[in-house]
Amino acid sequence: MLGPVYGEEVRKRCYTVSYLFIEVGRFCITYDANGTEIKTTAEATTTGIIKLLKDIHYEGNAVADSTFRSKSFYFLKKERSIIEIHRYRFENDRILFKKEIIQKGDIKVTEKTFKNRGYMDPFTASLYYYNRILSGKKVTKKIFYNGKSYLIPYTGRKEVQISGIKAIYAEIDPSSINVGGLIQPSGVWKLWIDTVDGMLLKAELKIKVGTVKIEKI
Repeated sequence: MLGPVYGEEVRKRCYTVSYLFIEVGRFCITYDANGTEIKTTAEATTTGIIKLLKDIHYEGNAVADSTFRSKSFYFLKKERSIIEIHRYRFENDRILFKKEIIQKGDIKVTEKTFKNRGYMDPFTASLYYYNRILSGKKVTKKIFYNGKSYLIPYTGRKEVQISGIKAIYAEIDPSSINVGGLIQPSGVWKLWIDTVDGMLLKAELKIKVGTVKIEKI
């Protein structure tokens, strides 16, 4: 369950994304929990001079129940002239999967049905991981993305202080998840989670282009 850290409220946090000490993007995520359902929305885009060179945009939303079992997932990824759209509907025993790739006016559509074993989408998974890391409990639920499921444990959990803020540090390695594009995970992700509001404080992520740093605005 969600637990008292999250309660029945809306929590939104935005972050800067930097690469080689230069801000390259902004990212915002919102969790709306009402006690029985979690609605997550997320959006990320390049900023400044980087936006002129590579106009990259990601956005999406997800709905899950209070046990982090997903109900729906939508994700749009735009990198240069390629747009990739994911739409999943999670039913009791199956997942209805649809992916569209749009490039130069051509559209390729893939539709499949997968068995659902209580999987969660990537957006819902972020809140689930914060919950498990804060409580010190093992990760037992799998992430479903792009037609595959993944069980990704966390390691290295410890209590730390960041500018007077008490946080929990942990590491995960999501490189087995096939995200594709510039945000493809390529190694260990380092996470610092705020113990007061239960949300991400900062992170260091190894992706295709190298290590990017995320910090709360």
